[in-house]
Amino acid sequence: MSLDCYHCGEPLPSGVNFHVVVNGQPKQVCCRGCQAVAECILSAGLDDYYRLRSSVADTPSDSNEDFSRYDDPVLIETFSHREEQYWVSRFNIGGLRCAACAWLIEHHLQGIDGVASVTVHLQNAVATVKWNPDCIPVSQLFRHFNTLGYQALPWSAANRDKQIHDEMDGLLRRLGIAGIGMMQAGMVAIGLYAGDFQGIEQSTSTLLRVFSLIVTTPVLLYSAQPFFKNAWRSLRHWHPGMDVPVSIALAAAYLASLLATVRQGEHVYFDTISMFTFFLLLSRYLQLRVSQHQHSQPCLPISARQITLLGSNEFAWTPVQSLEVGDLISIHPGETIPIDGIIRRGQSDIENSAFSGEFIPEQGQPGTAVMAGCGNIDGNIDLEVTATAANSAWTKIDQLLEQAQSNKPLAAQLADRLSSQFVMLVLLVSGLSFAYWHNHDGGSAFLIALSVLVVSCPCALSLATPASYTAAIKALRQNGILLSNGRALEQLKNISHIIFDKTGTLTEGRPHILACHLFGNSNKQEILRIAASLEQLSQHPIAHAFALKQEHALELKNGQVSSGAGVSATINGREYRIGSAKFCRVEAPPISPHLNVYLSGQDGLLAHFELTDEIRPDASALIQTLDNSGLNVEVLSGDHSDQVATVSKILNIKNYHSGYSAAQKLDHVKQLQKQGAVVMMVGDGINDAPVIAAADISVAMTSASELTRAQSDVILLENRLSAIIELFNKAKQSRRILLQNLTWALLYNLISLPLAAMGLVPPWLAALGMSLSSLLVVFNALRISATQAPQPSALDQVQATPSELLPRHGGQHG
Repeated sequence: MSLDCYHCGEPLPSGVNFHVVVNGQPKQVCCRGCQAVAECILSAGLDDYYRLRSSVADTPSDSNEDFSRYDDPVLIETFSHREEQYWVSRFNIGGLRCAACAWLIEHHLQGIDGVASVTVHLQNAVATVKWNPDCIPVSQLFRHFNTLGYQALPWSAANRDKQIHDEMDGLLRRLGIAGIGMMQAGMVAIGLYAGDFQGIEQSTSTLLRVFSLIVTTPVLLYSAQPFFKNAWRSLRHWHPGMDVPVSIALAAAYLASLLATVRQGEHVYFDTISMFTFFLLLSRYLQLRVSQHQHSQPCLPISARQITLLGSNEFAWTPVQSLEVGDLISIHPGETIPIDGIIRRGQSDIENSAFSGEFIPEQGQPGTAVMAGCGNIDGNIDLEVTATAANSAWTKIDQLLEQAQSNKPLAAQLADRLSSQFVMLVLLVSGLSFAYWHNHDGGSAFLIALSVLVVSCPCALSLATPASYTAAIKALRQNGILLSNGRALEQLKNISHIIFDKTGTLTEGRPHILACHLFGNSNKQEILRIAASLEQLSQHPIAHAFALKQEHALELKNGQVSSGAGVSATINGREYRIGSAKFCRVEAPPISPHLNVYLSGQDGLLAHFELTDEIRPDASALIQTLDNSGLNVEVLSGDHSDQVATVSKILNIKNYHSGYSAAQKLDHVKQLQKQGAVVMMVGDGINDAPVIAAADISVAMTSASELTRAQSDVILLENRLSAIIELFNKAKQSRRILLQNLTWALLYNLISLPLAAMGLVPPWLAALGMSLSSLLVVFNALRISATQAPQPSALDQVQATPSELLPRHGGQHG
């Protein structure tokens, strides 16, 4: 039997007699905890875990930790959000080392009653669990994680940062020891090399070698420990990783140097060992720093000044998680807004680069909506909370980013398979090189085999894709483009058709008063005030064209809203009506091509308003750019009027369809896909949700319905159509850099391996080359996120001309 625990890999204590039965064979484990976990895994039919894993599990905790504290609903909301009857919770997972760990967690938890789905993101060490609170409490989920031997904590940026920080601290300590050893062993090596040419006494040479041995041993046993640990675990489970050739090289060089020191042999390699370890640790430390930078984000305040009366100076500090919709909070200059809300008192410049990437602040005043994560620059403001912390835009964006980064592109999956097979190739080439040079003169067989082991860099292959895609997702986020599906970047190059909704997508979706025609002796300001007061009773989009501050509104009596017709009420004892001509009981004047709204009083018609919805300023340049790129552009709209044709002609869109229901839009897209088209859909309405979901790539405006945003691959946070061009450009740049990374990783290995096998690459240079290869891939990917957002171009500068004002269908209100 093995002398190590079958589950956790730790040495078996003397006198223990715990075991589990695997395929009819007894396997010893070190304690009751490992026995219980192993039996749990085996009884659930998940024994493939032991075959697939590349590292062993942690020893499970023997403590009877009380997880019931996590059942507090307020606490659950800090790391969860609702989806119908389910909670979707995220957990920071400690001890997550390899793909087999993720496989075990997913398969074990998915077999528990009440758990709908489980996804483990290995790179971020995050598990996302969708569970039904009516069937299982969240404390049981924590207990299941603990039973499997993993430490689970409620997800938070602080917990994630702590994990990265702890790992960096450990690497930094090992790096320091390796650096000291490298310098000391390097200085001694200079004396030994000089002695080989100029002569050196045997006793002096032995003393210098012994000193190098003393210096290098801590480097091997402490600094290089992670390489040996990971290599041993992967070999035990027949899944060799890149640490296998590294460990073989280090161990072989150390043993050969030790024997040479004891037997007065020809060469020692203590300086190579220290230098190799230092370069590898430095490379991994820098990669971790990059990872920390890629995932870093500002933390929101955990408490806020809650006030009971608007404008009051009296407040009580309240946890942000406890704030409810309708609560009032006070924000001072220089503070970060902790929760979504509407300014009810005060004015200030609001910095919202966290969402739009635009660092120029916007003016905030009463009625302005602000979001958690924005900065309050220079004024005291009082906010009315409009969403709980768990439902804030910040939280939802963070969830979408996690979702996008958890999607593994096909290129990454292929690279993972190649890197695993590449390790076996390296071991084979190293063995063949040693055998060849052992029987031929011209080089040291040992050093050449060592260089072959060291020079290979399968990690560059594995890092190429995730590094490029993560950088692209971050860069798009900085430019106000949010990806909820990272795989969309792969699909963009295949797009053949782009379909737009009209209202709210190609157009602003907000009607404006284009003209006001007065009748009789009406006063324009008074007429507008009456119309605006009446429209305050309506929730129809048309009513927004008559916006009026509450303090200027007239007192209404007997107010009544007639759906699809208009609004009526009594003001100062006189009856007024606003809406269609029929509703206002007047004979309509000559109808204009715009949306026509009428205001009447007891004495007849008072005013005729022409309303219009404007085409977005950047729509024309966008369509022109898409046409020039050879893409097929279409419009699908539910609008039955001739506005669809008018807008399409103004924008030079030849293919357009009006009066389409959601089902008809869906059928149209599916028909195109059957013909081989790859479709991108851009929309914003609830009726766009089905076709958004069916499209190959879907884009939603940030003003879109929540259902539409939930189905979308891309969300335009700033409602800029020009951002679609940025999306295509950034996807093209990421593909180009990905190709560069993959090309470099393959060429480096294809060139370096033969050179090393020919004896042309010394071990120290091989170690440096391997480290630099990984770093080059990572830093090349960073060029994507380092690229500045494009300066305003024609897409941003195009302004709507009078001829581009969108005509609206006449004679209806509602």
